[in-house]
Amino acid sequence: MIVTTTPDIARKTIIEYKGIVFGEETGLRYSTSFNTQKNMEKFEKMVITAKQKALNKLVSDASNWGANAVVGISFSVDYEGAAILVSATGTAVVVE
Repeated sequence: MIVTTTPDIARKTIIEYKGIVFGEETGLRYSTSFNTQKNMEKFEKMVITAKQKALNKLVSDASNWGANAVVGISFSVDYEGAAILVSATGTAVVVE
């Protein structure tokens, strides 16, 4: 599976658009106190892990739709109280 943030893939032709796919990772909790370097590093690792999990779900969704690539991937990180919601969206496509 090819995944990219760009709208196309070099030396590949998109022959079919399958639709918008997404992956979400929710329910993460973090300390609201970032007064130490250790807490900040822990938070950053948590967000990176959540992004990877959201991306994995997006790729799985695209694969289930018969796509072999996802273009235009973007991430959104939202905070609600002490919870984090990470979303990844993109367009599932078939390339040759």
